[in-house]
Amino acid sequence: MTYQIIVGDEIKKEAAQAVAQGRLLNLKNDIVFKSFFSKECKESTYCRNKMLSSVIGRKVRETKVLNPELLPSRTDGKFPRLDIHCKLEDGSEVDVEIQNSMYQDDQIKRSIYYAATLTHNSLSSGEPYSSLAHIYQIMFMDFKTIEDKKLHHAYTFKERDDHTELSDIVQIHYIELPKIKELFDKAASELSELEFWSILIMAGENEKARLLLNKLTKMQEEMDMAEALLNQMSRDQQEWENQIGYERFVHDCISREKYAFMQGEKQGIQQGERINALANAKNLLCMNLGTPEQIAKAVSLPLEQVLALKDELSKELL
Repeated sequence: MTYQIIVGDEIKKEAAQAVAQGRLLNLKNDIVFKSFFSKECKESTYCRNKMLSSVIGRKVRETKVLNPELLPSRTDGKFPRLDIHCKLEDGSEVDVEIQNSMYQDDQIKRSIYYAATLTHNSLSSGEPYSSLAHIYQIMFMDFKTIEDKKLHHAYTFKERDDHTELSDIVQIHYIELPKIKELFDKAASELSELEFWSILIMAGENEKARLLLNKLTKMQEEMDMAEALLNQMSRDQQEWENQIGYERFVHDCISREKYAFMQGEKQGIQQGERINALANAKNLLCMNLGTPEQIAKAVSLPLEQVLALKDELSKELL
């Protein structure tokens, strides 16, 4: 299935108004998040490398985005992923995306599947397993999956009982953005780099997050680069058309899926009722409890169907 964002006059007008009003794009929007962190410009590359470094816990110097297209086509009928697939300077591969609450499904199994796919695809046929580089699956989530106050959870392969690590070659990272509220009472000087990036992502919709960002001084270079890029993007009408168009696109897709589900559910109920009615009619005919007309009325079936069922039963008895 090919997905396409339709940008009509209404969206263009709304985008032009957003630019004129000096509004900022929302980094929680999937397409804005990908555009912000996947551009091949100095500011985006800097922000991408810094953000990834803050998650995986080691300095990232170089990244190459392997899937720069904003809205990829899919042929399997599933909703398109706006992930950022990167290769690092040492050959490690990273897949990072933002997930909003409307897509929750089973995020744990989903992230395991993506990490496994990334691992499988990272080796070419005939390559030795020893050449396998690190795989990082990173998910910024606008909802809570783990019931604690910890913003960042990182998972590797560990022994079940004593928790000794088998390997960190494959890592899954969850950053649960709603948990930044735990940081609002924290001194700005005590914030980690990952906390900074998480607050930045949430700042478009959260006033407390914006106020906290304004207090940051120790990460001035990160702030300058991020603000320069976000301001530059927010002055671009095309970026706004992408954000608004994608929001409408997502809403329409979800509405269609819900409608299709309800229609399928309705048809399933109707089919089940018909099967039960036929079974009841057959039993009544076998027990000779009433005329076809009476049975048709009792089980709410057309008389023609009851007569046809009676003929079938007569043939079975011959």
